[in-house]
Amino acid sequence: MVSGSCSGGDRMKRLLVIGEGRALGQAYATARESGLDCRRIELHSPDRYNFDLSPLFERHVASETEVFVALDERAVNFARHKLIAEVRLAGYGLLNIVSPRAIVSADVRLLGNVYVGPGCNLADRCSLGTGSWLSRQVVIETGSRLGSCVTLDSGVLLGGGTEIGVGSTLGSGSVTLAGTKIGRYCEWFLPGVLPEFLPNRSFYDRLMPEGARILSN
Repeated sequence: MVSGSCSGGDRMKRLLVIGEGRALGQAYATARESGLDCRRIELHSPDRYNFDLSPLFERHVASETEVFVALDERAVNFARHKLIAEVRLAGYGLLNIVSPRAIVSADVRLLGNVYVGPGCNLADRCSLGTGSWLSRQVVIETGSRLGSCVTLDSGVLLGGGTEIGVGSTLGSGSVTLAGTKIGRYCEWFLPGVLPEFLPNRSFYDRLMPEGARILSN
């Protein structure tokens, strides 16, 4: 059940949006537009991967705080995944941020730290994994499932029953047919329709329109 703008936790808790860059500003603005009384904390990192969480840990008690982690997509979303894991391990609850200009069916499952931007439309029986980020005007048809830390850029359209694995990103204007299966840690930045099956660690963009894969054990 989706509450419209937050995760349904104790409304007396302090709400924080933490992170850096464009994503931090965007998430904070959407949270405020949704009526959430929240503060933001800009985090710092020497390598854009290991972030200093002392401003959170030293000033905000975990049992009294819910957090949204906002990081731009890069390196198949590993940094976002790592930061969310550190926040959860420290005992903080996770906040969802849903634009009041989005349409979200009542039975959509948002599994924590999910961002749903303005103009998005999520049909029934969809599930969005922890840390998923949907930019503007994303449409997800019935029964689709996103793994954790998936990023969908503006204007993405997912056909019914699409499944996307952990850490994958679809660029603006991407379209999937009903039943499409996209693997883990994939990046697709070509306009138009994706293949109906994309193996793990597949990468497609204008420099590699024929695609490439990182093979690992």
